[in-house]
Amino acid sequence: MLELDGIEFAIDGTKILDGISARFEGGKIHGIIGPNGSGKSTLLKTICRIWEPQSGTISINGRDNRTISRKELSTLVTLVPQNTSIGFPISVFDVVSMGRNPHLQRFEGMRQRDREIIERALRQTGIEPLKERNINELSGGEGQLAIIARAIATEAELILLDEPTSELDVRHTLDIFGILDRFREEGKTILVSIHDLNLARKFCDTISILCRGRLFFSGTPEEAFSEENIRQVFEVNVKEYRVEETTFLEFAR
Repeated sequence: MLELDGIEFAIDGTKILDGISARFEGGKIHGIIGPNGSGKSTLLKTICRIWEPQSGTISINGRDNRTISRKELSTLVTLVPQNTSIGFPISVFDVVSMGRNPHLQRFEGMRQRDREIIERALRQTGIEPLKERNINELSGGEGQLAIIARAIATEAELILLDEPTSELDVRHTLDIFGILDRFREEGKTILVSIHDLNLARKFCDTISILCRGRLFFSGTPEEAFSEENIRQVFEVNVKEYRVEETTFLEFAR
């Protein structure tokens, strides 16, 4: 579904991504972890061409993303940014409806099918009762669900999420990962940068570890969270505890 080959990106001479090469299969949740400043957000932004890498290629379903028009790319890949906030009054319905813009021609109004897709996205995220509310009146968790509903409305095959639960309570965090589980069941491909390593261990099919702009590791969660990997990358120690079918990670200096 997604292949990166030698991606490099720098700002003002400071290299942020340094030769990233990786493959991400379709129909899976791929976790991206690493210390602050390791390049996680930058990597997601280069995939959807918010930023253009200075070298390397990014292929989506075998197509170089530079050869895909911005409009078409918006129907193939969507990004849920980190800590999204909208500071002006706009209804939740109108925010979610923005996800249909790439499918509309210039000056074309909303079609019945578009409205059905928007309503379904509202139901899938559990915020249909809030659709007439202004998004700047919602809690952080409710607002994040609205942004995810907007991503659902794009019908994109590739969904990128940048720390989607970083400021949410437990309930909204589990709601969001429940939605990601449904995406996976529908065959969508999810890349999610995440700082909570226990959540990454529990929900992700693969883990890619970034460190100082390089791909340090890519593989299964069981392999990713080895004591040696965690010590080298995060400079902390880790122990695994298993309770019935669930594995927990405990960290210490």
